[in-house]
Amino acid sequence: MEIVVNEWLLEYSLTSSQKEEKELVTKFVTFWLEKCHKILVRRPSPFFNKFYRYFKANENDQDCRKRFKTLNALFYNMDKTTIVDDLDVQLLPKEIEQVVPRDDKYLLELAYSSIDKIIITTDIKLKEKLKDIESLKIFLLDEFLSKFQGI
Repeated sequence: MEIVVNEWLLEYSLTSSQKEEKELVTKFVTFWLEKCHKILVRRPSPFFNKFYRYFKANENDQDCRKRFKTLNALFYNMDKTTIVDDLDVQLLPKEIEQVVPRDDKYLLELAYSSIDKIIITTDIKLKEKLKDIESLKIFLLDEFLSKFQGI
């Protein structure tokens, strides 16, 4: 399964995140490591920009730094992550491009560049806006974990 995640993965990894958010990240990363699934990450993208900004801003926070080093290692593990460069990104069909919020367009393009077209988000408004697109599977994080991990 190829999965696209948005910035919740990074934000929930920060020391300032809620305990429940950190637990969700741990469950997701465990799922990612234990199953033969891949995350798709676009380069360049707001996701990568935020990753490096958070990594740099939290370099003195040992717990946060450890979590981001783990993510960084996973991002560059070809068995766990596929990095999709701009030249390899699929353009969106016109009818989808018209309903996608501008800030989230890169996520949809990335999803449409994958076999499975799955997005995991914490953005309820995004899920609602895209719910009628049959070719796309969009899950809220807790829904995804419940469905695929039985939690």
